[in-house]
Amino acid sequence: MARRLPFLAVLAGYLLIALWFWDSHLVPGDSTSRVANAYYTLYSRDPHLAAIGFVWNPLPSLVLLPFLPLRHVFPALTQESLLPVLASAVFMAAVVWLVHDVLRRASVPPVPRALLTGAFALHPMIVVYAGNGMSEACFLLCLLLAVRHLQEWLTTARVTPLVPLGLAVGLAYGARYEALAPAAAVPVLVFLVTWWRTRSVATARVDAVIVAFPAALAVAVWALASRLIVGQWFATFSSEYGNSAQVSANSSGISSVTGTDLASRALYGGQQLLGLSPFVAVLLVAALILAWRRRSPGVLAPVTVLGSVLAFDALAFLSGTSFGWLRFHIAVIPLAVLLAGHCLSGQPAGAAATGATAGAPAHGASRWRAAAVRVRRHAAPLALAAAAIPAALVTLGTPELAREESEWFTASGAARTAALADVNATVAADLDRLALPDGAVVTDAAYAFGVILASDNPRQFVITPDRDFPATLAAPRESGARYLLISARGAADAVRRSTFGDAPVTAPGARSWHDPSGTVQWTLVPL
Repeated sequence: MARRLPFLAVLAGYLLIALWFWDSHLVPGDSTSRVANAYYTLYSRDPHLAAIGFVWNPLPSLVLLPFLPLRHVFPALTQESLLPVLASAVFMAAVVWLVHDVLRRASVPPVPRALLTGAFALHPMIVVYAGNGMSEACFLLCLLLAVRHLQEWLTTARVTPLVPLGLAVGLAYGARYEALAPAAAVPVLVFLVTWWRTRSVATARVDAVIVAFPAALAVAVWALASRLIVGQWFATFSSEYGNSAQVSANSSGISSVTGTDLASRALYGGQQLLGLSPFVAVLLVAALILAWRRRSPGVLAPVTVLGSVLAFDALAFLSGTSFGWLRFHIAVIPLAVLLAGHCLSGQPAGAAATGATAGAPAHGASRWRAAAVRVRRHAAPLALAAAAIPAALVTLGTPELAREESEWFTASGAARTAALADVNATVAADLDRLALPDGAVVTDAAYAFGVILASDNPRQFVITPDRDFPATLAAPRESGARYLLISARGAADAVRRSTFGDAPVTAPGARSWHDPSGTVQWTLVPL
């Protein structure tokens, strides 16, 4: 039990952060949309599993499904998006445990192992994304599972870790599209290492297939389901709601911060990366050199899994297909910690003493000298890893680099975020007071998810995941609808575009809701 206390303390701390996000009305829209996607499958007017959507990966929503019935006892779990922040706290606590376990399996001595685990758990970026309900914690959990099993395979040469390794990479794709990078890189590494060990191409091919199959199956099944149901193979790239469309719509705003040319983007991305882990390159070189000298291939596990994700995000940003959010570099944090651990691995606690006092009787002075040697050997990697904490604090306090995070940790940004949540709750309450029948309000769930979740009567909405949404949108009056609820901020709002096109939303008897700055957020148009 005593060994579990540190991790229980981490979990408790992360849960407190999650409650702070929730109580301050700072739960990000991405978190709310993930629980909304799960919510539609059970509590919408047309509940069905495909209502979970195909624009974003399903795992962060699927894991919430078993807990949704608790909304009948604790409505805040869904209405105020408490559930996703609690889930991210649990996921990130599990990630901390996995970091410690990977370091233990790498033979990092107990004290440096505890310090490195603490450096990871207390990293400001990790703390923030442990409590805000976004998909980063779920994604890191899958990646660290992959690192653990790949490291085990590299160091033991047993075949059995390949199966959970492949499953972990496949699950990672269920969380984020960046998992395509390790899905490609890990089988290549497995093929090369097996060939090096056996000089058998057939054996190498079999091992690579074992690892690659779960991820390939995940990609194929998800793409095929998307094609059959919504008519698009990869909706995040082709849908008007997807990442590519959003980046294109916001390209001028992104470029105004990140720059337009390749050099400016590379500089911006480098500042973000080094702001989260300023000495990761030094740790990488040192860990690889030491691994070569020790003939220890385990270091290739974090480099391949986490490094490929970072490379994927860097290429996406440099090619202009990414927002360049700071969180896209979050994999560098566990990477740096694990690299520092590999710099310290293979140094048994008594090794320094043996070398310093061989043949001499053990006494206090020799033990102090041995301890001093160990401290000197451990100090540099630990210091380089720990330096990420103050660097990240500075980075998170720089709105130009931490553009999303500044909406939670600056006074003006927090006020905007909380105001939007309050407006959504007000719209939901006003509609509930109308006591409308099922299907009375037509709205685009890609933007109205906060209103739908906050409502006590979700069946009053006809939303985009409903199978009869296209027919209702084409003839709303004939379908029994009474109102159109239109977002003022939704560039691809299907209801607005179908009814008003690019013209302003104006109609007799229309009602609007404004945020505290006076900006219109929602308009209700009677039919």
